[in-house]
Amino acid sequence: MLEQFSIVFSDSIVSLEDFLDLVYSAMSLSYYRTVPATVDTVLVQSYELITPQASDYVYAIGLTQDHLPKIAQNTSLLSDVERSTLNQATGDNSNIFIASNENLKKNRYTMLSLINSARKQLILSYPNQLNESESKGSTYLRELENFGFKIENKSIDNKTITIDDIGSYHSVLSSLVAYYQRDDFDDSDQDLTFIKVLNRVVSKKLKEKDLENPALITQKLSKETLDALYPKDKPLKLSTTGLRSFYCNEYTYYLRYVLNLQEELLLRTSASTHGNFLHRIFEKTLEQADETVDFDNRLEQAIKEVINDPEYIDLYRESSESELSQKSLIELCHDLAPLFTNNLSIETINVEEKFEKITNTYPQLNDRYQVLINGRIDRVDRIKNTELLGVVDYKTGKDNDFKYDKFFNGLNSQLPTYLSALKKLNGQNLFGAMYLSLTLPIIKLKGALDLSKAATQTQNQLKYNGLFLEKQVSQLGDFYKKSKAYHLTEEELQILIDYNDFLYKKAAEKILKGEFSINPYTKDGKSIDSVVQQHQAITGFEANYHLGQARVKEDLELSGDKKTEEEKKKAWIEKMEKELKK
Repeated sequence: MLEQFSIVFSDSIVSLEDFLDLVYSAMSLSYYRTVPATVDTVLVQSYELITPQASDYVYAIGLTQDHLPKIAQNTSLLSDVERSTLNQATGDNSNIFIASNENLKKNRYTMLSLINSARKQLILSYPNQLNESESKGSTYLRELENFGFKIENKSIDNKTITIDDIGSYHSVLSSLVAYYQRDDFDDSDQDLTFIKVLNRVVSKKLKEKDLENPALITQKLSKETLDALYPKDKPLKLSTTGLRSFYCNEYTYYLRYVLNLQEELLLRTSASTHGNFLHRIFEKTLEQADETVDFDNRLEQAIKEVINDPEYIDLYRESSESELSQKSLIELCHDLAPLFTNNLSIETINVEEKFEKITNTYPQLNDRYQVLINGRIDRVDRIKNTELLGVVDYKTGKDNDFKYDKFFNGLNSQLPTYLSALKKLNGQNLFGAMYLSLTLPIIKLKGALDLSKAATQTQNQLKYNGLFLEKQVSQLGDFYKKSKAYHLTEEELQILIDYNDFLYKKAAEKILKGEFSINPYTKDGKSIDSVVQQHQAITGFEANYHLGQARVKEDLELSGDKKTEEEKKKAWIEKMEKELKK
């Protein structure tokens, strides 16, 4: 990145802040070779994709000539020799990438990292045969042999070969399980009989070897504990954050909202700190009663008040890095100001509005009938000269879109909850609920077809994004993302609100019964949410052993041609209706 920066701006003077902004953008758009944090077992396709970690004992297998060093294939019109000739002729300021040269450096670095990764013992191995053909060991292994290290040849005696030498019980069983997990699996009597017999055989073997099913089982809370936690004369309090935690992993809710465990407080800035800082500035800007003072002056006054708040003085003056972060956030406030000043059809009537809504639970919960849904709305807007109200929620993270699939699975109830609360306060006079992302979009210029359109792409991303009433969309200006997939009729809105209440009731039923399973949400059946990894030391959840306990994402069963976003919306609404009628 720094080499490219020096080439592009070699004849320009760039300020330190602009330089750091450009480096930050480049790092944000870069692709990193990292192992995902949401899985415990990873199949590595290439050594180039990993960095060996230090450990007492390290095993590196499959070190064949085909895999290490990796031989880069040049499939372009220019050969490596022609590329080298051009590089010599064009001077230092121009350079054509030669994959084989660069790959040689990477391979050497990978091998050196591997050699230095073990503290006590390093075992390097390669097969004599791979995929029914002879394979050669890596050239790096031969170099080690030249240094005096002996290669121990462990070959199989064909006279004493057994079934276990050809295949393993584990691999056969894995193949069998994979076969019966196919999408086109037929539940025939023959297949089901086989599975039942297999279950009996496996259960018997486990019992003989005194082994237990590695399932993570939680204990139901006692009646005395439930009576103390949830008194009969008070409703159960649930927020949108608590609801999301419950559907993400029930045990996460138990840790956070029943045991009230908190993360260690660190006196340094974080994404959460930056979000609260921006929230506070815009809250103070909009709550100032003197409308004769223009927005820019009110914003400057709010910035001065917030940066001099003792809480933020300690955080943002801790280091040069935190001071730079604060300067970037203040610039961001100025960049976002047009969303407030130019949106002439809208006026803000309230900020940090608290709300409460009581809904009944299921009759089978005996005397605990009510759930109190509570929270705080960042901003309430009104279309001028009307009684139409809308909700704005500030977002500083990546998750700033409403998705029907996430909502159906209990992971995105914020906007429907706000609409439900606002509908209770203001009847049918609503125009929508939306997110406002308090981050500047980063446009990938590399993928842009026309650089002149980069500014337009940026403006398109700086818009309110959410759910809108279909009949009120015409009254909204250009600052709102308008997609028919998120335009709702009164009937569709009511279905969303009813299904949202259903999600709260279903969660309340298990909470009030004191049942909290370790069942992390998985959207693909292969990995789990990172929040579960955060609590792994407590729960003992390991993806390669306990993925069967995960709650698999429910999705649409679409048939035929690929559906449009509007058709998917209708399908989700119908799916919600079916759930409500059960």
